[in-house]
Amino acid sequence: MRLWPDTLAGRTLALLIGMTLLLIIGSAWLLQDERRERFDERNRFRLVDRIHTLVRLLDDADDTERRRIIDRVAKRGDTIELTPQPRVTTDHRRPLERMIARRLGRSLHLGDRSAVRVYVALKRGEHDDDDDDEHEPRNRRERHARVHDLDSVTVSVRLRDGSWLNIQTENFEGPPPWAGKTLQLLALLLIVLVVSGLLLARRMARPMARLAEAAERFGLGQSQAPLAEKGPREVRHTIRAFNEMQERLHRHITERSQMLAAVSHDLRTPITTLRLRAEYIEDAEMRDKTLATLAEMEAILSATLSFARDEAADEASRSTDLAAMLQSLVDDHVDLGGEAHYDGPDRLVVTCRPIALKRAINNLIENALKYGDCAAVGLSHNKDSVEIRIDDQGPGIPAEQIEQVFAPFFRVESSRSRDTGGSGLGLAVARTIVLAHGGRIELVNRPEGGLRATVLLPQ
Repeated sequence: MRLWPDTLAGRTLALLIGMTLLLIIGSAWLLQDERRERFDERNRFRLVDRIHTLVRLLDDADDTERRRIIDRVAKRGDTIELTPQPRVTTDHRRPLERMIARRLGRSLHLGDRSAVRVYVALKRGEHDDDDDDEHEPRNRRERHARVHDLDSVTVSVRLRDGSWLNIQTENFEGPPPWAGKTLQLLALLLIVLVVSGLLLARRMARPMARLAEAAERFGLGQSQAPLAEKGPREVRHTIRAFNEMQERLHRHITERSQMLAAVSHDLRTPITTLRLRAEYIEDAEMRDKTLATLAEMEAILSATLSFARDEAADEASRSTDLAAMLQSLVDDHVDLGGEAHYDGPDRLVVTCRPIALKRAINNLIENALKYGDCAAVGLSHNKDSVEIRIDDQGPGIPAEQIEQVFAPFFRVESSRSRDTGGSGLGLAVARTIVLAHGGRIELVNRPEGGLRATVLLPQ
C-alpha cells in the first residue's frame, strides 16, 4: 500500500491536506488555550466582584441585616462568616494570591494592604503546600496556576467597623469541552478544503497528463495537433517547447522526403539514359555486364530511397488485427513455396501503422526463409506488450556481429553474399519501423540452432 501518492495531483492534494491539518490542530490548540485564559479571567472577575459587592453591603448594614445578606448571597460550596480576626493569617506567597488581593484592594479603595488577605488551595497533585522541591522554586511551579485549577479560595477582608469578612468558596467554572458545533465546523472546513484541493490539484495536473500522453503518442509515431498551452507558467513553457520540437521534426522530415524524391528523380533519369546507351554496345559480354551494373545501381537506389521513406513514414496509426496480418504473411510465403507456419491467437487487435509494420515483419520472415530454410512465426501478449517471434534453422549470426547487422548495408559475408540479391537494408528497415512504434527488436542465437528474431511492441 502506497502512503505517498504517485501522481502530481495526489501529491499536491496530500501536501495541502497535511498542511491544513497541521494548521487546524495548531489553531485548535491556540483556541483552547485562549478559551482557558478567558474563563480564568472570568472566574477572577466574578470572585472579586462578589466580594466587592458583599463588602459594600455589609459596611452599610447592621448586624441583623448582615446575617440576612450573608444567607442570601451564600451559594453551595461557599462559607461566609464575620469574625473579629481574619481566617487568613499568612502572607501572599503565590502570584495568584497577590493578583486577587491587589485587584480586590483597588476595587474597594483600600490603602492598607493588610486589610485584604488571600489564600488559595490548589487541587491535590497540582502544587501542594508541603512540596519543598529545592530544584524548582515555588513561584515558578505556581506561576501558571489558574483559577479553575484551584480547590478553594479563602479571602479575609477588614470591614469599616474593624470586623473581618471571611469567604471561602469552591465555585469555579472550568472551560467547557470542545463544543459539537466547533468540531462540526472544523470537519466541514476540512471537507470543503479536500474537495476544493482535489479539483484544484486535478486542474493543475491535467496539462501535464495531456503532455505525457502526447509525448507517448509522438514516440509511437502518431501524428497529432499541437497541444493547447494551458496550466501554470512552467507547464505552458514545457508544452510550447514540445509543440515547437514536434513542428521542427515534422518540417525536417517533410523537407528530407522532398529532397529524397528529387534525388530519386534526378538519379533515375541518367540511369535510364545509360541503360538505353548500353543497348548499343556491340560487345555482348560488355553490354550484359554494363546492364547488370546499372540494374544493381537501380536496385540499390530503390532500396535506399525506400529505407529513407520508411524512416520518415507518416502513416496514421489505427487498430489492426495483428494475428490476421501474421497469418496472411505466412500464407503468402507458403503459397510461394516457403516453409512457414504460425502459432498464436486467432485474433489480437493492436494500434499500429499496419503497412509499415507488415513490411518490417515480412523482412524478418524473408530473412528466416532465405538464410534459415524455414520461418516459425509466434505471437503472444500480456497487458503491457505484444511479442512476435520468428525462428529459423539457419547458421545464426556471430555474437559479436548481432548489433552490427542492424546497420544499413552491413552484411555477414560468410552466409549473405551479393549473389543472394540482398542489399543489407532489411534488418535496418525492420528496426526503424519497430522503433517508430515505440518497441524494440532483438536477435538471439537459439541453443538448439538457428536464429530467433523477437519484436516487442507496447500494448
